[in-house]
Amino acid sequence: WAELGGEKEGFYISQHLRNGKYNVILAIEIENPAKKKTLTGGDVKGKKEATLFQIYHPNTGLQFKHETLAELEKKYKKVLSTEAEPHWTQLYDASVNTCSHSYWKGQCRNVSLGQECEVGLRRRTYSVLSGSVLAVWARVENSLAARIGAQSRLQVIRLKTKEGVKIVGTLIPKNCVEQLVKDLASDSEKVDEVIFDDQ
Repeated sequence: WAELGGEKEGFYISQHLRNGKYNVILAIEIENPAKKKTLTGGDVKGKKEATLFQIYHPNTGLQFKHETLAELEKKYKKVLSTEAEPHWTQLYDASVNTCSHSYWKGQCRNVSLGQECEVGLRRRTYSVLSGSVLAVWARVENSLAARIGAQSRLQVIRLKTKEGVKIVGTLIPKNCVEQLVKDLASDSEKVDEVIFDDQ
């Protein structure tokens, strides 16, 4: 952020408090191919609509959705890094184990019901079933269907670990992992569980 040169680039804090806290983001201007076509003359509103920014949150990092300058200025005000730092640090530190619901609303329905909630955490745990699973696929489907319902779809993902290992597999919902491991381990010769940590 120290190398940002654009006039509108930098830290922004929310216009309004939520649960006694300000939201803070880092906005970095990006090239907008459509900008050259839409801008003619001194159309200030058009410039704000055509100027795009990448957004970084302290808890979840780079966001997929880009924001226009007009959208930014509706929700946030630009501030110096020294003003943004305590808000950024507070959310960053809290997001290790506090979901967004608890942080911004003071409580989370899932947590109050004794369940885990990972929404807005900066570190999340994913369980992936990979390897030679075709021979046992019917058992996997039956085990998962019993826990999450037959209408739920399984998600195939591809990832690369910090160590450079590439994995393709099925994302297993957290509430199904323990039972699926038991089901598959009951008659297997060898079971390997590998935990990749980002630290």
